[in-house]
Amino acid sequence: MKKVNEPYAGFAGIYDQVMCGVDYDSWADYVEQLLDRFAKKPRSLVDLACGTGSSTLPFAGRGYQVAGVDLSAAMLTQARLKAARENLDVAFYQSDLCLLELPEKYDLALLFQDGLNYILSEQQLEQALLKVYAVLNPGALFIFDLTRPRLRAGDEDSNVCWADAEDFVLIWETGYCSKENLWSVLLTVFSRTDSGLFKKFQEQHQEKDYEPDLIINLLDKTGFSLLGLYPTFSLEPTNGSEQKLTFVAEKVQGAGPY
Repeated sequence: MKKVNEPYAGFAGIYDQVMCGVDYDSWADYVEQLLDRFAKKPRSLVDLACGTGSSTLPFAGRGYQVAGVDLSAAMLTQARLKAARENLDVAFYQSDLCLLELPEKYDLALLFQDGLNYILSEQQLEQALLKVYAVLNPGALFIFDLTRPRLRAGDEDSNVCWADAEDFVLIWETGYCSKENLWSVLLTVFSRTDSGLFKKFQEQHQEKDYEPDLIINLLDKTGFSLLGLYPTFSLEPTNGSEQKLTFVAEKVQGAGPY
């Protein structure tokens, strides 16, 4: 029987090489455009599903008080190493979003990189939103993205792609199940070890497709007010065909879940 690792357990070591084309400073620029639009000037923020910290560190470099949260210990190890190399003071915590508890409250919460889609049931999603609500100050914003795997996948046929780099070979097999609204990817990686030999590992990742209206209803149910909904990296109105959306929600002063 093939051993399939927990998501990011092995992938963490090559994640930044695979994602080297992503401009995380532009992500930070976009967040600050949204903050300007709603006249918010947060001093502290928590980056949820922060991965290796690439989405977190630009904010620390801009003077925010920053924390990062991720479920994967392996990804957080990389994040801490990067923060230390850049001499940035970032608190990193390992937690499931559905069980999130932090020692401080924040003026802003971010959740990008399909983090919400990794929550695979509506009940768990509601619980995660309640936990995010609890770690925010009144009036704080929650900015997050939602990927639409159904629109991205196009059909239910499996697709196979690969990347061949000097130190690794990455193969990913993807498919979409319309019955469960679930997109899956099986990652197979051959990664070069210090001895020069290659080690194989596999990981299974799954993302749930949620309708935007469901997310809006859950935000309202858990104490948030939706301020804006945009195609990601845009400030224009949505048209319903976007593969990735960005939500801006506010923890309303004096409001509470339910």
